[in-house]
Amino acid sequence: MNKLLSEKLNAVALQVPDILFPREGIDLTKFSCIAADQYTQDLAYWDRVRKFIGDAPSTYNLIYPEAEYIRDTTDAEARIKNINNFMNKYITDGTYENIGKAFIFVERKSPSQNRRGLLVAIDLEKYDYNEGAKTLIRATEKTVKDRLTLRKEIRENATLDLPHILVLINDKEDKLFKKVESIKFETFFRMSGESKNDILYDFDLMENSGYIKGYKIADDKDIESIADILIELKDKSEDGFLYAIGDGNHSLAAAKDIYEKTGRGRYALVELVNIYDDGIRFFPIHRLIMGVERDKFIADTGIDPDNPPPLQELQARLDKFNYNIDYIHGKKECIELGKKPGNIAITYDSFSIDTLFSDVVKYGSLCRKSFSLGKAKDKRFYLEAQEII
Repeated sequence: MNKLLSEKLNAVALQVPDILFPREGIDLTKFSCIAADQYTQDLAYWDRVRKFIGDAPSTYNLIYPEAEYIRDTTDAEARIKNINNFMNKYITDGTYENIGKAFIFVERKSPSQNRRGLLVAIDLEKYDYNEGAKTLIRATEKTVKDRLTLRKEIRENATLDLPHILVLINDKEDKLFKKVESIKFETFFRMSGESKNDILYDFDLMENSGYIKGYKIADDKDIESIADILIELKDKSEDGFLYAIGDGNHSLAAAKDIYEKTGRGRYALVELVNIYDDGIRFFPIHRLIMGVERDKFIADTGIDPDNPPPLQELQARLDKFNYNIDYIHGKKECIELGKKPGNIAITYDSFSIDTLFSDVVKYGSLCRKSFSLGKAKDKRFYLEAQEII
């Protein structure tokens, strides 16, 4: 890689990672499993995963599903040690093979949406999850420090970095992925059609979660064209804010803390996605206020539940009172729960992506539980990795 390209990548806080990928012959459907912070109340899901995988190599062995941790924390220390052992095993026994430096163009089809992403490594020195940060990479929502503990305990002695983090870019003209699509076409399509040998992976995901295809982008000229577009987006950004963490902020925050503690793992694998991608769906998270009568609530707060202020203003006003609040993902469910005596439902029809970046700049971060990025089955599955060095 030439000096100019390195400088361009550094300007947008990126590195081209050494990609580790499962060796040929491994069942990728069994190997790839969903992010550990999904199905937190559905132990049956994870029971099915374990049964389906059996003794086959799998990223399930490299993670600690939150549902299992919530169920029983007594063996947490042993479980974390086992995770670290499996990471070392998968490196030394060739389960993971180094396929060279590359970005990966990801096409993900799930039951409810299709998504395009670009797997890259971002510089944790240019990321700050604290409210009001002015860095290139920022959290969208407030980071709950208590949620970092388990993640940091796993990360501290980990030898593998497995990404389930989705990082948002504000690219209304879709310049980045138009370029990536053209690279894919020029590189992988010939007069005879698509060559299966040119696709890094193409397989069905477990639990009826759709399928995924990945294309390796390793040519310096292609990578430079990607960097040039990101530099352009950076120059147009408000307050120097290029990347917003959409999913996985607590995992990235843990990686940041461990990097600062140990000096290992400066660059973290993430998947870049465009907030304007047709396959990215933002759902507002609704508020259910419990234990207060409607008239008193209105008198106390000045909030009309049927015509609430913008979410960021609403939460700031709610935080002044000691209400019992639940955060409900489904609008219909929230409305029904709001009909019960002493309950009040406050719902929103949509989440505005047009103001996402500007709201983070304005408020320092969005309030907790502002939005959900797709449904559970839409979330990123673990697959590619890099060594933490």
